[in-house]
Amino acid sequence: MFIGFIVLASVGILAWVMTQYKGKPSSLNPSQRATLAKYAILYQRLNKNDQRKFERIVAGFINDKEWRGAGMYVAEEMKVMISACAAELLFGFPDLVLKHFTTIIVHPDTYRSPVSGRMHQGEVRPRSGIVMVSWRDFLHGYAHTSDAHNVGLHEMAHALWFENSIANGEENFLHPELLQDWIDHADAEIERIRSGKSRLLRSYAGTNQPEFFAVAVEYFFERPKDFKQDLPELYATLSAMLRQDPAAV
Repeated sequence: MFIGFIVLASVGILAWVMTQYKGKPSSLNPSQRATLAKYAILYQRLNKNDQRKFERIVAGFINDKEWRGAGMYVAEEMKVMISACAAELLFGFPDLVLKHFTTIIVHPDTYRSPVSGRMHQGEVRPRSGIVMVSWRDFLHGYAHTSDAHNVGLHEMAHALWFENSIANGEENFLHPELLQDWIDHADAEIERIRSGKSRLLRSYAGTNQPEFFAVAVEYFFERPKDFKQDLPELYATLSAMLRQDPAAV
């Protein structure tokens, strides 16, 4: 009787797992792949093997997150492009899914945040596991790829930063020694920014450590050569932390 119960329970658990993953493919369909090939600049530059790696990250992000539109319909292309933005940042961590951030909310344009009361292009809410972006501003960021203003990268960088310290089985993926080096260099640069002596990053990077990291990520991907030339210590540390070197591409 007891053995029979265990068998039935095991079958039940297996059935539940199958229902959870049913309809959640681990690869992209041809239409989704075509969207990447058309719009994702990093994807276009990769070799075939790395493209498949990139696709797996995108597919996982599309299928594992809950997608909501704030007064709008979230089309499949939007999911692909936002997921590609996440994959750009996560490329050095192909198994990382930012599991704490379960929900992506897309606004059609800038919106007033009920939390801050201010107009936002995007935001991350660590307590509720939500990432928000304005679609109009997201598109603007990728239409102007060298101004280091990219709301998608900025908000995904926030999610990455917070995920590293949330105890959920994914934490501490940023190497502790590298992270401490980053914080030390960032503290010094934040002081320079606040005193009007920034060597590269815009003034908003001087707000605090999370904002410094998010702004730095924008420069890292959009103006990597300038970043490496003007802030070599910070660039080298961020490159090692993210396991990428866009200045070498």
